[in-house]
Amino acid sequence: MQVKFIAYNTLVNILLRMPDIFYSALFAVAFPIYKALHTERAYGRTVKHLASAKKYATVDCFASASEARNDVGAVTAKDVFKGIFWNALDSYRGLARFKSVESRIVYENEEIIREAIAECAKNGKPIAGISIHQGAFELLHRALCRYSEHVHLITDSVGNESFREVLKDLRSDPHLTEYHPEETGKLIRDLFHTKGILAMVFDQGKNTKGNSVELFGQKSTLYLRLPQKVNEMGAGIVLFRTWTEYAPQKHIVIRFEKYYPPRFDKTLVGNNLQKDGRSALVSSIAKEMESWISEHPEQWSWNYHGNFR
Repeated sequence: MQVKFIAYNTLVNILLRMPDIFYSALFAVAFPIYKALHTERAYGRTVKHLASAKKYATVDCFASASEARNDVGAVTAKDVFKGIFWNALDSYRGLARFKSVESRIVYENEEIIREAIAECAKNGKPIAGISIHQGAFELLHRALCRYSEHVHLITDSVGNESFREVLKDLRSDPHLTEYHPEETGKLIRDLFHTKGILAMVFDQGKNTKGNSVELFGQKSTLYLRLPQKVNEMGAGIVLFRTWTEYAPQKHIVIRFEKYYPPRFDKTLVGNNLQKDGRSALVSSIAKEMESWISEHPEQWSWNYHGNFR
């Protein structure tokens, strides 16, 4: 395993240092091949989901879609895969602390998370900072380390063991602790003990039960049970996101959007769920997420197999 780790680590570091012109050429060559091989899979799913979302926006079911700078209807599957490709490169270069990436990060609405932390700290409670797979999302958990010395990140297993260790090493930070889904109990204990921040993305999940919602008029699943649980236990929730701006300059924007106080459903909405039986917290987060995607549809992972049912 140690030999594989060294090999993978060396390869990753070499690749991250290749110039952008190399990656432009790589995408130009690789995308047509990928498209041909995945017409019935990831590429086909993306085309289908974009078409459904376009139809949804066209009939004006989603008011903010017409106001978005990048309307879903104007985005192609190629735009999506290109966005994923370049944002992934920025993500991993950022995790590797490339100054060329770090200098382009812009933080917005930081008062939201600072005030949330201060408010919850009055009662000795932590917060959850949650987001989605959009933009250079791998940078989000590192961003939370600006606000707490105890960030607790929950991750899914990707690739073989050696490659997972390379990713873990790349993501590492003195203020960050990683947990696998089966370590949820330990994560919750550590979170409340340290009064830190739970970090997770909630639009994809593996081997776990989610929350049924609707996105763009289609049935979907979000994985909010853990944020719900810690919220019921007294933790606040902060929604935040990232996307890449390309004009007038290329910036990676990390924006804090909304704060949900502890025990949101019970305290602010009442003991009863909504008429459809769903949590008001979950419904509100789903609406926020839909708005985010509509603004930057070319930077969300439409290709993920579990997005819609």
